[in-house]
Parts: sequence; C-alpha cells; structure tokens
Amino acid sequence: MGVLDLVLPGGDGPVVVDYKTSGRSVQPIEILHEVQLSSYAYLLREATGQIESGLEIRSLIKTKTPKVETQIFDSRQQHHFRRLFAVLREYVDALDRGQFNYRPGWGCTFCSFRETHCPAWNGMTTNKQVKTHSRKETPL
Repeated sequence: MGVLDLVLPGGDGPVVVDYKTSGRSVQPIEILHEVQLSSYAYLLREATGQIESGLEIRSLIKTKTPKVETQIFDSRQQHHFRRLFAVLREYVDALDRGQFNYRPGWGCTFCSFRETHCPAWNGMTTNKQVKTHSRKETPL
C-alpha cells in the first residue's frame, strides 16, 4: 500500500494527503486509488481516534512548467471499508490456499519478498531459497 504522506488540520477534522508525480495532467480516478485512500483513512482513525474530514491527492506534474494539481475526495464511508476489507480478505484467503495474487507496482521496490517469493509463486526460477512463513491469524 504505502506510507501515509501527510495529515493536515482541517476545519472539520484532519485531511489525509497523498502525493503523486506524473509527466502530464491526468485526472485520478477515485476507484483506482480507493484501496490506498481507504487504508490511509482507516490507519488514521485507528491511530488517532479521529475521523478524516476528507482526502486529497496532490500531483506534481513534471512538465516544462511544473505545477501541482489537487483532487479532493470525501471522507471514507462504511462501503469503502467493506470493499477494503473484502480485498484484504481475498489476499489472505488466497495465501492460506497457497496462492499469491501477484500485482507488481511501485511498492515492490520496498518489499523484502520481491526476490524470493514473487518469482517462486509465478513459476519463475530463482537462485534464492523460498522459506515458508507462518502468519498469526487476524480477523478481518
């Protein structure tokens, strides 16, 4: 998922801000960022007991004349969290069945399993030994 970039004080509560970079102006589609934004809202709520008043994506557009574009999204509602936990449950259940839903992305650069588990789960050869890790059962 990532690292929560910034929380700003807002009139009705904290505002969660995520930063992106792009080579051109692109209107972010909320559904593409829903898991990330909902995760950040949930994290904020659990860590502080506060409900966010909104969420923002601020995109640095790296063109000849750089600019910052801001997209504002409403506070997360229960249906956002139901979908978030459904996605998380799908991943956990798949792992319990020995399956791995491989979805490479920018976060892979930070993952300690990218050189071992991902290639093995995808049938690619690797020189490194894949170790089985047990996880503590957590309710989702």
